[in-house]
Amino acid sequence: MVIKLGIIGGGNMGEAIIANSLKSFKIAVSERDEKRQRYLQKKYRLISQSISTLSLQSDMVILAMKPQDMDGVLDEFKGYLAKDKLVISIAAGITTKYIERRLGKSPRVIRTMPNMPALVAKGVTAICQGKYASIADVKSTQNIFNNLGQTVVVKENLLDAITAVSGSGPAYVFLFMECLTKAARSLGLNEALAKELVIETFNGSVHLLKEKKFDPTVLRAKVTSKGGTTQAAMDVFTQNKLEQIIQKALRAAKQRAKELSKG
Repeated sequence: MVIKLGIIGGGNMGEAIIANSLKSFKIAVSERDEKRQRYLQKKYRLISQSISTLSLQSDMVILAMKPQDMDGVLDEFKGYLAKDKLVISIAAGITTKYIERRLGKSPRVIRTMPNMPALVAKGVTAICQGKYASIADVKSTQNIFNNLGQTVVVKENLLDAITAVSGSGPAYVFLFMECLTKAARSLGLNEALAKELVIETFNGSVHLLKEKKFDPTVLRAKVTSKGGTTQAAMDVFTQNKLEQIIQKALRAAKQRAKELSKG
């Protein structure tokens, strides 16, 4: 039997789920932006449904709207929520407890935190179980998000920290790449060459790390010869307290995630 997956919200992450799940599920989408809805229908040959119809006819429903739109959708959705329906949220900062309270009737809720590389099926998604959800519900959620990369199952009290690390993490990587590219240009390299060198260096380094299964500290040491060029750069990073800056940045991101959380 083909599982019917309903997705409320067809933005970037909603589309990532659609694009990578079509072979495994029968998908319906509800998107309030008519232009976006037509685009999704045409590109993926989807069924377009209202929230009420989608809620009634789907086996699982993914809440993929922006966090600020969550309350309105939950108010509309709860009138059609059957007790056997699995509800999966990807909305940042909205706790399972909050969704359970808004929906009422002991709903089965799973909360997830995917990240941007999910758009190319290279993401990592943290998954946590609500009060009334089962282990089988967690497995069902993994079956969806494994199509977008890897999944990790965690306790919900870790979600703010995970948001700071993997949720926001791609931005840190892109910032470092941006800075490295600018620095390369300051050394006389043209923009095209600087970008290519930086992108392929990151790409190759990640593949090396995953394939050889070394700790990053070990690989860093292998590149850093005593008294060499890499050591000169590392000394500058150490003198300017790069490690402490990164720790401070992640603490700020975690705190902000906590402040924005609805529980």
